[in-house]
Amino acid sequence: MIEARTTLFSQSVRPFFAILFFVFFTVFAQAQDSTEILDSIQQTQMPQVLDSIDQIPDSIAQPPQEPIAQAEETLESQPLQQQDSEQIEETLQQENAALLSNDSLFIDFSEAIDIIIANNIDIQEAKYNWIAQSEAATGSYGEFEPHLTARAFSEKGDAPNTLFSETRNEYKVGVQGKAPTGTEYNIGFNQTSYTHSEYTSELYFGGELRQHVLKGGPLFYASFNNQRAAKIQKELALQKYRETLSGILEKFCETYWEFYFSQQTLLFAEKSSAVAKEIVEDARKRYELGMLSQLDYQKAVAEYSDRESARLDALDKLRNARLALLLILSSQELVRDPRPIAITPNLELDSTAILDSLTFIDSISILHPSYLAQHAEVDLRTTALDKSKNNFLPSVDLIGNYGIRSRDKNAEVARSKFKNKNNRQSVFAYGIEIDVPLFANLDERHQIASNKASVRAARSRLALIQNQLYEEYRILQQRATELRNQWQLSKTAVAYHEKELKEEFKKMELGKSNYHLIFDMEDDLRQAQQRHLECMKLLRVIDIRLVRATGKLLMQNGFESWKDGKITLRKELLHD
Repeated sequence: MIEARTTLFSQSVRPFFAILFFVFFTVFAQAQDSTEILDSIQQTQMPQVLDSIDQIPDSIAQPPQEPIAQAEETLESQPLQQQDSEQIEETLQQENAALLSNDSLFIDFSEAIDIIIANNIDIQEAKYNWIAQSEAATGSYGEFEPHLTARAFSEKGDAPNTLFSETRNEYKVGVQGKAPTGTEYNIGFNQTSYTHSEYTSELYFGGELRQHVLKGGPLFYASFNNQRAAKIQKELALQKYRETLSGILEKFCETYWEFYFSQQTLLFAEKSSAVAKEIVEDARKRYELGMLSQLDYQKAVAEYSDRESARLDALDKLRNARLALLLILSSQELVRDPRPIAITPNLELDSTAILDSLTFIDSISILHPSYLAQHAEVDLRTTALDKSKNNFLPSVDLIGNYGIRSRDKNAEVARSKFKNKNNRQSVFAYGIEIDVPLFANLDERHQIASNKASVRAARSRLALIQNQLYEEYRILQQRATELRNQWQLSKTAVAYHEKELKEEFKKMELGKSNYHLIFDMEDDLRQAQQRHLECMKLLRVIDIRLVRATGKLLMQNGFESWKDGKITLRKELLHD
């Protein structure tokens, strides 16, 4: 700086006028260029995300070698530099306008959720698994369906030294099935006719009942144990379906806000890079006029390089965030759409609801899918234990039948007797059947012990999930309070750094500041804005996790409702 001024003074014929010219030009150049930089910093309009970057000009990367010889040319080219600044501003305005035009791909939050439900593979898999278990639960009642049975059988036997062949014709038709009480029934008509035989022909119509007293009976719900297990499997599939919906919805919200955060980060980086580029141009002019040292000029170029590098990093992060957002939407049309994505998130903060431990436990016990899924798992294992206990019991069956019949050596006579109520017989029979293992049913005894241990493990996990959900909710609630305070602090910091930078530019107009302070303050402002934006993103994510921790995430977004004392999903979520 001193050497440049000495050169200028030595080439002046009149030192007094040279000094007067130097002071006047310095004040004029600082006032004009600083005003342009301040106007660029105070722009509130954000540019759209760009896919290409401007390279650092050679005139910026390499300082000029002959500053005095180029001073006149620099002064003549000053309107061109102002034109470049205006061109940058115009480009940013056009890009921001394109973001709000039809050239952008608008993604509405509610519409995006509908797209995810229709296309996400995990959601579809969980949905069809629930449909399959629902069909299986309904089909399990087919165990009690009556069956029509029939039999027609003809036999012919030839014996040596007989004139006629012995024949036997058997006909049977009836209905048999099983009742939910464990009672088996068989009602029907039997006819057995013999010709040329020593056996008696018989016709019979009646019914037989078999009641399981111990094994297979009403103890331990054995008669409809399969239906209980199928119903619990259906409930388990439903809760896993709800858990999948909650997880995908939370992931989408995080990806949605991550994309917005990356987009705003790139906008800040582009604005910072554009301002740094103008400062470098201003520094080049000053260096050519001998009012700035080479080290200060290289400092300005280095600061611009750092900001341009940060812009490239932000651009790469935005591409990755865009890809993650499109992948979670799982729509081929959106993935193939080359237009830039435009989103309009709600930036208003929600107030957190403070729940005590009892209220929170009541909430998760009826709404939270993870807790309800584990509760269904406990019931399922308890059902398996009851089944093992029932199989351990010995078989004791009470049997009884009642009917009418007729018998005779001649089949025709037997049929005629059956038609006449005075000639046919009334039959009543009863009895008992037992089946007792000789070694105390070793297999089922150990199976009972195994199922008891399994039930204890499931109940322990249920208690663990309950404590874990409450602890996570407490931590999230505390973190949400801290982030709200941090958000207010960052907002105050942004306002201060904006005011500080504005005051520093005023000092620069008076020649009382330098580029070092300007760059440092501008960097502090961008960091404060970044922290403020990050607090907003984290707050949104924490709020979503808080609602999910209470089990109300699906209900809050309209996926389900509380009806008739139970959770009911939307119809389009339960059917094809």
